[in-house]
Amino acid sequence: MSKGISVYSGLNETLDENLNYIDRAKKYGFDNVFTSLHIPEADYSKLISEFTAIVEHSKNMGMDVTADISPKTYKFLGGKENDFKLLKELGISCARVDFGFSPCEIAEFTKNPYGIKVEINGSTVTEKFLAEFEKFSPNYENIKACHNYYPRRNTGISLKTFEYKNKLLKKYGMKISAFIPSLNNRRGPVFEGLPTLEMHREMDPVVSAKHLFAMGIDNVIFGDPFADESMLQMVGKINEEVINFRINLYTNDEIEKKIIFNKVHIERPDQAEDVIRSTSSRETLGKDSIINPHNNTQREIGFITIDNKDYLRYAGELEICKKHLPVDKRVNIVGKIIDEEIFLMDYIKEEGKFSFEVY
Repeated sequence: MSKGISVYSGLNETLDENLNYIDRAKKYGFDNVFTSLHIPEADYSKLISEFTAIVEHSKNMGMDVTADISPKTYKFLGGKENDFKLLKELGISCARVDFGFSPCEIAEFTKNPYGIKVEINGSTVTEKFLAEFEKFSPNYENIKACHNYYPRRNTGISLKTFEYKNKLLKKYGMKISAFIPSLNNRRGPVFEGLPTLEMHREMDPVVSAKHLFAMGIDNVIFGDPFADESMLQMVGKINEEVINFRINLYTNDEIEKKIIFNKVHIERPDQAEDVIRSTSSRETLGKDSIINPHNNTQREIGFITIDNKDYLRYAGELEICKKHLPVDKRVNIVGKIIDEEIFLMDYIKEEGKFSFEVY
């Protein structure tokens, strides 16, 4: 799994600002750069020179570059239509083919001899397109999918649509990218963020990124340029294979804190109706360790609990409440997932990994 940023040449940002942003992103673990060769508002008199410098710098930093292209791209580049040699000379790693290309043309692109990957538009893909596309024997080893971002408020796709499109794409083994917006430095001309999912438009980008990874997205990209330093750092440190919950901690007990924080927890394969159960939390409890009863109140959705000594052989078991549960004197309430992340509990599947950090 990967994380990316977006950099746009020919807009308001200077070349030095873009190059410095790439450096910061690399420092925090981002490994790919998305850009576009068909932004209507771009100043095309400087776009190509800046674009070339951005690609060269990204490659020197060990970062792959994906460029959004359309048939108009070749016109302003002054090259032959659908000439992937020209794209190779520009130095890009992957061409995202947006509107204007037929299934036959895209299938031929996947067979290019220059090692350039091809990304189809994951948001607009249909069963009809994929069936037509397959008739032309595309090279599936050379193809990926990348969802749209949506600058205009209220136009981002729904979660239901997103999940349906991803199911279609995964049938063909495609890796999938999607965008999250920044809450600062939003790109013009409307400055309302660049998310794939409308529900992410005003959401904390850390939560949005966790959500996409939890749904099996392979590459999460900041759509807006210049996410601030703290956001780059927090998104950059996300472990894509573990759902990490930020929590309010309700205990000072060292044994309970060790159970909560000292390992990645794994949900049982026989998932319970009412709670998420850590398979190995009881093993953290040493033979001479005792968990005394405390904070035995009514349990709410998102509460983290640890069974105390009165639950006998279950002592030390960590659980997360999936529904409201009554008071049980054998169960200590030790923390609560922050409200913004409670919905991520739904993505913990059998043997799914999860962990905690103090908010």
